[in-house]
Amino acid sequence: MGSIIVEGFMLKLNISRFELLSRDDLYRINNSTLKILEETGVVFKHKNALKIFDEFGAKVDYKTGRVFIPHHLIDEALKKVPKRIVWYARVDEKSMKIEDGIVNFGGMRTPAFIYDLETGFRRRSTKTDFENIVKIMDYLELIDEGYGSVHIGDVPENLSHLYAILIQIKNTGKPIWGRVRGGNVARDCLNMISMVAGGREELMKKPMIACSINPTSPLQWDVKMIEGMMEYVKLNQIVIPSSEVMSGATGPVTLAGTIVQQNAEILSMIVLIQIINPGNPVLYGTVSTAMDMKTANTRTGGPELGIMHIISAQLARMYGIPSRGAAGCTDSKILDVQAGYEAAFNLLLAVLSGFNFITYALGGVESSLSVCYEKILTDYEFLNMIKRLVDGVEVSDDTLAIDLINKVGPGGHFLAQKHTREYHRREHFIPKIFNTQSYDRWFKSEFRDIRDRAREEVKRILKEHEPPPIDKTLEKELMDYLKKMEEAYCK
Repeated sequence: MGSIIVEGFMLKLNISRFELLSRDDLYRINNSTLKILEETGVVFKHKNALKIFDEFGAKVDYKTGRVFIPHHLIDEALKKVPKRIVWYARVDEKSMKIEDGIVNFGGMRTPAFIYDLETGFRRRSTKTDFENIVKIMDYLELIDEGYGSVHIGDVPENLSHLYAILIQIKNTGKPIWGRVRGGNVARDCLNMISMVAGGREELMKKPMIACSINPTSPLQWDVKMIEGMMEYVKLNQIVIPSSEVMSGATGPVTLAGTIVQQNAEILSMIVLIQIINPGNPVLYGTVSTAMDMKTANTRTGGPELGIMHIISAQLARMYGIPSRGAAGCTDSKILDVQAGYEAAFNLLLAVLSGFNFITYALGGVESSLSVCYEKILTDYEFLNMIKRLVDGVEVSDDTLAIDLINKVGPGGHFLAQKHTREYHRREHFIPKIFNTQSYDRWFKSEFRDIRDRAREEVKRILKEHEPPPIDKTLEKELMDYLKKMEEAYCK
């Protein structure tokens, strides 16, 4: 076993990854997937996509929209996927490296609800919430992209994507997440980020926006997802096919069967992307988990998510392509022990499995239907605990401290030693939110629980943090575009 070190804001893993399946098991899953793709097929609800598959040797049933993909198209597509991706940011040094051995973190993906910072009760999320969270993400060093997590629910639905892009550009120097539901939405996002890049040609050279596209399980790709994908691929931007199979409902109840179906859905889209634009950056994405057989709800906090994440990361490495997971959410409705256990279990497994990009890492509650401001900060505290784990233990003459132990000798102490002052911050995890006081001191000084402390830290960040400034000319150009689209969409 090696050690793990940190470069910049990215966790770099130099250890053997945590794995569940043998190489033979992975081959069986792969072979089963190829059988599904060739014999069962996948539905693509887009006429041009069907024509593209037909031209490149897949069997296409135009009446049903079903595409039967031969083995060789899968092999050819996987060879074309870049093994290393740079997701460029407005601030150069905050660009994200996505490659084997590096783990990046991001937040939730557009739930409609948020837990109000003042009342604690759930409500519809707003533009202000989205902006607040972008600022928080920009502030948190271990977070590698600046998405605002929630849906913007207080503007017309057909304008929410425009506000999401504008708010991200103005309030973070980190990479930006785009929307993709349909050609118009995708084009708007790409037009706005092109302004930041300095034009479409520059954007094609340096991808600055990523999108996640999701199949309609089982084994279907909707027209809006395909349309949006095609717009991103035209400009060589990052596309993340992410299957969201619910084991027992939209996929087999067995985890192995769910993985086979998920794999077929993801690989089918990777083939189409690589046919359209060979070498286009893609990630192997998963959000798959189990359905709760008692309630019929999705279990984003259940252990099945973590187990299938491990296998998904193994498959992505076997194919030699970057991967995206979604771990850290809870099925709990409040910031309680259940929330802590579920988030910690799945997030730690996702990191040790070697995912290159982990979303849902902060703030998710209620089976990913809501975001809790305070949980963003408590989850971030746990990420710092993971960082301490993956920093490893340095073994050197200085850290072995033989001379110091001899100097202090039996019965002494090390508090006043220079060695202690030099090493304690990098050797020891020092929490900001978790309480480590004695009971008596805690009782006398604050008598606050973890949510109180996290709420206070959220308010401090929003008050004090200043995102990197944006060029005024660029800001005006973006605002003019938003107003133009607002007039066009709201006639």
